[in-house]
Amino acid sequence: MLIPKDEPVTAAAVSAGRDPHVFADPERLDVGRAAGAPGHLGYAHGPHFCPGAAPARAQTEVALTAPLRRFPGLALAGAPGRVPDPGTWRLAALPVTL
Repeated sequence: MLIPKDEPVTAAAVSAGRDPHVFADPERLDVGRAAGAPGHLGYAHGPHFCPGAAPARAQTEVALTAPLRRFPGLALAGAPGRVPDPGTWRLAALPVTL
Protein backbone atom coordinates (compact mmCIF):
# COMPACT_ATOMS: atom_id res chain seq x y z
CA MET A 1 0.00 0.00 0.00
CA LEU A 2 1.41 3.36 -0.98
CA ILE A 3 0.81 6.35 1.25
CA PRO A 4 0.66 9.66 -0.58
CA LYS A 5 3.25 12.29 0.28
CA ASP A 6 2.23 14.55 3.20
CA GLU A 7 -0.59 12.19 4.19
CA PRO A 8 -0.89 11.89 8.00
CA VAL A 9 -0.19 8.40 9.36
CA THR A 10 -0.96 6.87 12.73
CA ALA A 11 0.90 3.79 13.95
CA ALA A 12 -1.19 1.54 16.17
CA ALA A 13 0.57 -1.22 18.10
CA VAL A 14 -2.81 -2.95 18.48
CA SER A 15 -2.75 -3.73 14.75
CA ALA A 16 0.72 -5.31 14.75
CA GLY A 17 0.56 -8.78 13.25
CA ARG A 18 -3.07 -8.38 12.21
CA ASP A 19 -2.79 -7.20 8.61
CA PRO A 20 -4.96 -9.51 6.50
CA HIS A 21 -2.80 -8.66 3.48
CA VAL A 22 0.22 -10.18 5.26
CA PHE A 23 -1.19 -12.84 7.61
CA ALA A 24 -3.74 -15.50 6.73
CA ASP A 25 -6.61 -15.27 9.24
CA PRO A 26 -4.77 -12.75 11.46
CA GLU A 27 -7.37 -12.74 14.26
CA ARG A 28 -7.13 -16.53 14.83
CA LEU A 29 -4.79 -17.90 17.49
CA ASP A 30 -2.43 -20.02 15.40
CA VAL A 31 0.31 -21.61 17.48
CA GLY A 32 1.55 -23.28 14.29
CA ARG A 33 2.25 -19.97 12.55
CA ALA A 34 5.85 -19.86 11.43
CA ALA A 35 8.17 -18.11 13.84
CA GLY A 36 9.53 -14.87 12.48
CA ALA A 37 6.72 -14.54 9.94
CA PRO A 38 7.29 -11.60 7.57
CA GLY A 39 6.44 -8.29 9.18
CA HIS A 40 5.86 -9.78 12.64
CA LEU A 41 6.12 -7.04 15.29
CA GLY A 42 5.44 -9.02 18.46
CA TYR A 43 8.74 -8.06 20.09
CA ALA A 44 9.55 -4.96 18.00
CA HIS A 45 12.75 -4.55 16.02
CA GLY A 46 16.22 -3.02 16.13
CA PRO A 47 17.01 -0.72 19.07
CA HIS A 48 13.43 -1.06 20.33
CA PHE A 49 13.58 -4.86 20.55
CA CYS A 50 11.94 -6.06 23.75
CA PRO A 51 14.51 -7.14 26.39
CA GLY A 52 11.97 -9.66 27.68
CA ALA A 53 11.63 -11.44 24.32
CA ALA A 54 13.94 -14.37 25.14
CA PRO A 55 12.32 -15.20 28.51
CA ALA A 56 8.85 -14.75 27.02
CA ARG A 57 9.66 -17.15 24.18
CA ALA A 58 11.08 -19.69 26.64
CA GLN A 59 7.97 -19.44 28.84
CA THR A 60 5.70 -19.83 25.83
CA GLU A 61 7.62 -22.90 24.64
CA VAL A 62 7.29 -24.55 28.07
CA ALA A 63 3.64 -23.54 28.42
CA LEU A 64 2.78 -25.07 25.04
CA THR A 65 5.00 -28.17 24.93
CA ALA A 66 4.79 -29.46 28.52
CA PRO A 67 1.02 -30.16 28.44
CA LEU A 68 1.33 -31.73 24.98
CA ARG A 69 4.06 -34.09 26.19
CA ARG A 70 2.08 -35.08 29.27
CA PHE A 71 -1.24 -35.40 27.40
CA PRO A 72 -0.49 -36.44 23.79
CA GLY A 73 -4.21 -36.59 22.97
CA LEU A 74 -4.79 -32.99 24.02
CA ALA A 75 -6.94 -31.17 21.47
CA LEU A 76 -8.95 -27.99 21.21
CA ALA A 77 -12.57 -28.44 22.26
CA GLY A 78 -13.83 -25.13 20.93
CA ALA A 79 -12.76 -21.65 20.03
CA PRO A 80 -10.40 -19.86 22.41
CA GLY A 81 -12.09 -17.09 24.38
CA ARG A 82 -10.48 -13.66 24.24
CA VAL A 83 -10.28 -10.94 26.83
CA PRO A 84 -11.30 -7.63 25.24
CA ASP A 85 -8.07 -5.72 25.66
CA PRO A 86 -6.87 -3.27 23.03
CA GLY A 87 -3.27 -3.89 22.15
CA THR A 88 -2.98 -7.52 23.22
CA TRP A 89 -4.32 -10.96 22.37
CA ARG A 90 -5.11 -12.40 25.80
CA LEU A 91 -6.88 -15.67 26.42
CA ALA A 92 -9.89 -15.80 28.71
CA ALA A 93 -10.46 -19.51 28.07
CA LEU A 94 -8.84 -22.32 26.11
CA PRO A 95 -11.21 -25.30 26.12
CA VAL A 96 -9.45 -28.64 25.57
CA THR A 97 -10.15 -32.36 25.70
CA LEU A 98 -7.71 -34.98 26.97
